Amino acid sequence: MTMVLVSLLVASVGIYLASRLNFRVGAALNFALGIFLMIYFWNLNVPTMDELGTFLGQKMFFKWTDLGMFFTEVSLIVIVSVMFFSIKWLDSFKYPHAFNMLLLMMTIGSIGVFAAGDLITLYVFWEIAVLSSLLIVPMGKKESRKAAIVYAVMSAIGTYMYLYASFMMYSRYGSLSIEKLSKALEMEGNVAFKTAVFLLLVAAGIAKSGVFPLHTWLRIAHGNAPDAFSAVLSGQLVKMGSYVVALTTAVFPSLKMFAQNVVYSGMPIQNYVLIGLGATSIVIGTLMAIKQDDMKMLIAFSTVANSGYIMIGIATMDTVGFAGGLFHVFNHALAAAMIFLAFASVVYRTHTTKISELGGLIHRMPITYIVYLMAIISLAGIPPMSGFISKWMIFQSLVRKGMFVTAFFTFFGSIGSFLYVFRPLAGVFLGQLPRKYESVKEVPWIMTLPMVVLMLLSFLMGVYPYPVLKPIAAIEESLGIKPIEFTHTTIKGFSGSWNTVLVFNLFMTGFIVAYILYTLFPRPKKVDLMDTYTAGEFIYTPELYHYSSKFYAGIERMYEKHPSWERLTEMLAKFFHDVGEWIHSWFFRASPSVYTFWAILVLIIVFWVRW
Repeated sequence: MTMVLVSLLVASVGIYLASRLNFRVGAALNFALGIFLMIYFWNLNVPTMDELGTFLGQKMFFKWTDLGMFFTEVSLIVIVSVMFFSIKWLDSFKYPHAFNMLLLMMTIGSIGVFAAGDLITLYVFWEIAVLSSLLIVPMGKKESRKAAIVYAVMSAIGTYMYLYASFMMYSRYGSLSIEKLSKALEMEGNVAFKTAVFLLLVAAGIAKSGVFPLHTWLRIAHGNAPDAFSAVLSGQLVKMGSYVVALTTAVFPSLKMFAQNVVYSGMPIQNYVLIGLGATSIVIGTLMAIKQDDMKMLIAFSTVANSGYIMIGIATMDTVGFAGGLFHVFNHALAAAMIFLAFASVVYRTHTTKISELGGLIHRMPITYIVYLMAIISLAGIPPMSGFISKWMIFQSLVRKGMFVTAFFTFFGSIGSFLYVFRPLAGVFLGQLPRKYESVKEVPWIMTLPMVVLMLLSFLMGVYPYPVLKPIAAIEESLGIKPIEFTHTTIKGFSGSWNTVLVFNLFMTGFIVAYILYTLFPRPKKVDLMDTYTAGEFIYTPELYHYSSKFYAGIERMYEKHPSWERLTEMLAKFFHDVGEWIHSWFFRASPSVYTFWAILVLIIVFWVRW
């Protein structure tokens, strides 16, 4: 494993050189390496260990686990799809050679995180992944440099918290091995110490996954990053944060660590904090997504909400809830990748991300429309797509535990998702086609193919979820959680079972009946949208006939003047910037007299202290 990852890190330089000659060759090589990684890690036995070296006298090593394998395969599905999509998409990109190299480096960094057997190895590869993605973000829009700074600051906050927790445990236990630390924390008697380590590590995961209150980087980074790379940011990179949360709550067994802090239904207060943050993220992400006119920023806030679902599911630490959280990792990764690739296709043809500037693309880009439609059906949690299953499992767990307030928030998020995913559907694909886009056509097949493959995979896992549930059950068994009960087509919950094939047959029967009725009854006369002969008037501005701006104005007015966490962080950032400018003006003025003054003052202080 070590040789494979290190060799591919070195190979990223070769990818850069190949891309300098022909960026399509570089992208194709990336795709081939991605397929190789999927096959290699799929066939790697659990557990497999491989040493890297030593640090502070501690071994740095990889340990291949069921949990790491699950996150790796989900990540590679998203990344490989983007690699294939990029073979053609890079035609419109300014920095294709650097993109290809950094995307491969980020892939290796992510895999290293999921395979790490100790906290230092995890940190090293975490930084490789974050730095690579951080260098890609500024390649997007004009505002992307600011986005990269915000992303860097939030990542640094998470990194410092992670390192502080790591060295706290090293100073106490003299080890950085995840397995040894897990056993030590379980036996630890100091609740304050365990709680501090737990919250610091979780905060590192929250900073990357985009859960409240460290979610503010998500909107600006996803919204301004290169269009195809936004699929990786939302579909894969935030899952690194979810992995750290799963590591902290399950591998470091939180229920055993805090058994003396149980407050309700077998849940310690520390896990309740995570569930509360997840519920808050669902509400904030949903309400803010409804307001967005930029389609990429809309789905960025959707990622905030869905990261909340994942955190709630993982933090429940029970059979169905934990499995639902991991299943939602898979479902959201696919749905987010599909949506952002669909948006990248739209931008590829129209050069805008503003919903109010688009419309009517269903007739020009039908495949992209179908992909987006199926993706939002999954994201909103509607059968028979796979997104419903994970939300159903999380909801089952919350109701069983009597956590009805949190269950209401999860239900609110699902209802709200209908609203925000419909906004791009109506504003981008339906309605009036602006005249300037009349010549727009579907993107090339090399861009549509990965979107269609992801769509079919999401649909298949909604009808036949066994290939996803099987590794999840193995993860639960390895972590000491009772594995979820399921068959090839049935999932057992606490209040009943979900038969995926039965539900699919019911939906198909409904569609068939509707189609038969549609063919039997007379069809209405098809007229152009601008055919206004009955009104006797001529429309001079057809664009105004398309209702896409202020789509939910009535709903938005209900929380128009709400308290804003983003505004608060912007105020704090401005405060520190102004303080820095003030200090800078004292020490770095363009005047020799200022430097002379400070030099004399320092000399006086030195001689004063000396005497």
